[in-house]
Amino acid sequence: MRLNKVSEAEHWYLESLRSKTDHIPAHLTYGKLLTLTGRKSEAERYFLKAIQLDPTKGNCYMHYGQFLLEEGRVLEAAEMAKKAAELESSEFDVVFNAAHMLRQASLNEAAESYYKMAAELRPNYPAALMNLGAILHLNGKLEEAEANYLRALQFKPDDVITQSNLRKLWNIMEKQGLKTSKT
Repeated sequence: MRLNKVSEAEHWYLESLRSKTDHIPAHLTYGKLLTLTGRKSEAERYFLKAIQLDPTKGNCYMHYGQFLLEEGRVLEAAEMAKKAAELESSEFDVVFNAAHMLRQASLNEAAESYYKMAAELRPNYPAALMNLGAILHLNGKLEEAEANYLRALQFKPDDVITQSNLRKLWNIMEKQGLKTSKT
């Protein structure tokens, strides 16, 4: 697949699945290949089969969620992401991606809780702190947003997006008569 030899890759995925019908990674990667070739309903069946083979694997739900997100089915994607994060709540990437999918589905309160979980899993990771700050900002929790933006900047002081978000936040806070850390 990486060599862009799609028909050859498909042949070997099918061979793999013939020899080991319950091989979850083969179902997931073949589903991705089918998605790339535009065979979406077929791809969806492989993602669902992977979940059916082991409904306790968060990774299966996350892959299916990514597929749904790419298809514009954001609410379904968010549900799959939540399921993945519930099953793998100690896996940063799963929790962080779940937060992102929930935010894309405009489920901001749920997204906030998953961004908080992600920031707890990696408390010194600037992207987690910046995204937590952004969702708090959207949810109107301005002081908390400021604290997370500032913490993100401690670890990555030159981050232009965080700096810009912080300036926007300060403008809102000042208009509302709230004290900011810059004053």
